[in-house]
Amino acid sequence: MRLCDLEIATLEPFFEIVAAVEDGEAAVMSVEEHKPDIVLLDVSLPILRAFDAARQILAKHPEIKVLFVSNYAERAYVEAAIEMGAAGYVLKSRAFTELPNAIKAAISGEFYRPAI
Repeated sequence: MRLCDLEIATLEPFFEIVAAVEDGEAAVMSVEEHKPDIVLLDVSLPILRAFDAARQILAKHPEIKVLFVSNYAERAYVEAAIEMGAAGYVLKSRAFTELPNAIKAAISGEFYRPAI
């Protein structure tokens, strides 16, 4: 859920940001509190890994769209995101331009996949 300030500034005109947290455990707790439509998870979250946090979130709230944001441009990560039911995977290096489109795709029920 934690994005750099530039990425957050890119989203603010289009989406309301309800929380930003520092780890996967806090992400799960924040979802319980805020019930967002979309959750952005950094793949390298500490304490509770992002994929584990996503599994917990989706098990309790399958209606919530989970997008992963990552530095890892490897197909295995994208495939793992698809298998768990995530709504997409965005590379941090392209987040400035691709994140709004990924969120819109997730809202439409499409999986957003980076060109790797």
